[in-house]
Parts: sequence; structure tokens; C-alpha cells
Amino acid sequence: MTYFPKLVALAISATTPLLASAGQWEAPLNGIVSSVITQGYDSYTESSKVLQQRSEALCAAPSEQALQNAQEAFQANALDWQQVQWLNFGPVTYFMRYYAFEYWPDKKGVTQRQLRALSQGDPSVMDAPKFWTSASIAVRGLTAVESLLYHPDFEPIQSSNHCRLLEKVTAHHFESADAVAKQWQEGKAEDWVFDEEGTGFDPEKVALEQFLQQWIEHMSAVKDAKLETPIGYNGRENLKLAEFYRSDLSLKAIQKNLQSYREIYHAGSPSLYTMAKQTNPILATQLDEQLIQNVKLSLQLPNNFFHADQPNNDRTSIARPLVKSISNSQSYLASLVTQLGFQIGFNSRDGD
Repeated sequence: MTYFPKLVALAISATTPLLASAGQWEAPLNGIVSSVITQGYDSYTESSKVLQQRSEALCAAPSEQALQNAQEAFQANALDWQQVQWLNFGPVTYFMRYYAFEYWPDKKGVTQRQLRALSQGDPSVMDAPKFWTSASIAVRGLTAVESLLYHPDFEPIQSSNHCRLLEKVTAHHFESADAVAKQWQEGKAEDWVFDEEGTGFDPEKVALEQFLQQWIEHMSAVKDAKLETPIGYNGRENLKLAEFYRSDLSLKAIQKNLQSYREIYHAGSPSLYTMAKQTNPILATQLDEQLIQNVKLSLQLPNNFFHADQPNNDRTSIARPLVKSISNSQSYLASLVTQLGFQIGFNSRDGD
């Protein structure tokens, strides 16, 4: 996603405090890796494979039904991505995979222009061994697939060039998802933090600190980029800035994000929630209740919330309770992790 700047190298400075007891954060960290990240990428990879297969079937025997089957596979894959989208850390940082998985928001239509150029050029260039690892991030993932399946400029049923491009993009997309999934299966979060100054640090705490930083920042992005900006909550409405608006997944994506947050909080034994209750039971419970409220409020939004036939003033008023709820969640989470001894820096996703 282009909304999320590249994660800086995880260099640990001498100011990082050491834990009184090593291994204190092992359970919540491993729980998040196992039940949220690894399982999330396994599901994402499986649906990426189905998307590739449905795309191949569409090109082998073009029909409206085959196109619909490919679109349904895309929707499942895009929603699986929402489970792991919050974390730009680890193997997904290789080859700009994080941003290639979803190039959004594409305010200048870069994806469509570059896809048109590829479809009109020599298709053999896409068979070069290193073509896709060096290709533009705008044409390597879900944003490109959505355009090829939904944008009126592309006709995979009638155009063999468009369908061939769809096959190539979905094949690369599956390979990328599969590579990330395998690296999480074979590695661990601590492999991705480094004591560059040699001063000594707790790798589990530092890795979990990165997870928490990313979670807080993603929560802000959901509120700002996914919800407020498209509906003109604080400015002019532009529904085309909504995530996956062509495939009508904008609201479902938000709901999936909010559901994943509570999974992060309760992963592991003991979980982050359990450990937080030992430090500040009131605040820990407030956050848990607010995360539940976020999901409830998002599910109460009408299915046509991001549709043009929904009046703008109604959209803003309907969204206000959810906007406030997500803001409260972010405040509770930031306060809680600070009390737990983590150092959360500035929000690198919005440049604050």
C-alpha cells in the first residue's frame, strides 16, 4: 500500500531498555506470529493460488461465468490480505512486496497506465526471470488484478492480451504470497531485529515493540485513509479513493481489519491482553471493549455506505461513532503499551 511508507531498518539503539526478566514477551509475540501472521499468510497464499487458477481458467475458456469466478476469487484474496495488512515487517519487506501486494491509493491512475502499456507491448518480456521482481509495484499485486477484472478499460473475456497479462500478474502475486508465508513458517520475528551497536537487547521485546508500533499506525490509517478521506469527513468527498472501490470491498476491508485487531490483542498464552490486565486492568479492559465496539459499529454501517447513491451528509453522520471509537482505541492502545514499557515513536505512516 502506498499509504504506508517503507519501514525503516530495525536498528536498536543503546537507549532501548532491557527487560528485568528475559522471555517476558515470548508468549504474546509467538502467539501473534503463529495465530495471526503465519495463519494469515497461509490463508492469503491459498486464496492467491485459487485466484491464479481461476484466472487461468478464464483465459482458457473465456465466459461471463469464468469472469465471475475469477472476481469471487479476487474478493476472497483481497479480504485475506486485510488480516495481515497491518504489519509491514519481516519477509514482506523483501522486493517491496508489501507495497506490491496493494498499490493504494493510486490517486494518479498509475496502475491503469502501466497495465495498458504492458498489454500493448511484447508479452515475452514478462517471461524474463527477473522481470516481476524489478517491475513497478503498481502492476504486481491486488490493485493490478482488480483493475484487470473490473476496470472498463480491460476486457479479459474479449482480449487475449488482457487475459494473458492477468495470468502473469496473478502467477507472480501467488509466488510472492507463497514466499512470504514460507519465510514466516521457517523463521521467527526475532530474526528481523538487529543489535547493530552491540549493546545488548531483548529481541523478543524489540520485535513485539515493532508489532505494536505497526498496529497503532495501521489503526490510524484505517480511520484516516480508509474511512474519513473517501467520504470527505474532513474535506471533499472522493469515493474513488476508497480501498478496492471497484470491487465493492471498501467496507468489508475495514470490517476485516477491525476484527483482526482483537485477534492480535488476545493471541498467545498469556496474551498481550492478559499481561496488560496485570499492569492496568481498567485500561486493558477499556481497550478490549473498544475493539469489540469498533467491530459492532462497522457492521452497523449500510452495505451501500461507499456507494455514490448514499448522500454525503448521511455518510459523515453515520460514520462519526465509528471514527470516534477507532480514535479511542488508538489512544487506549498507545497509553497501554507505554505503561507496559514499550517505546512507541512518531507515526511514520502519515509523516507526523
